[in-house]
Amino acid sequence: MATKINSIEHLKEISKNGCDCFMLLSGNMRSSKHIWYDEDANQFEIINLIDGSEQCLSEQQIMDKDFTNVGDAIAKGAFFKDR
Repeated sequence: MATKINSIEHLKEISKNGCDCFMLLSGNMRSSKHIWYDEDANQFEIINLIDGSEQCLSEQQIMDKDFTNVGDAIAKGAFFKDR
């Protein structure tokens, strides 16, 4: 069963050791990602599983739609940790 990610702090906690996550898109589609949070660097490392692209983002960037839709999905209650 998937766990809803409710905040950036929640995402930090569950991704310290890496986790598979997904955002729900319209039409019941999903965008899957593998996310690690590096506490020392205070940044998120993301692999977008749809195309294998990688991103390293700060907390501010992960919440900014110019970089990713993760923050928007969290705010809308549409971002989840997979199993």
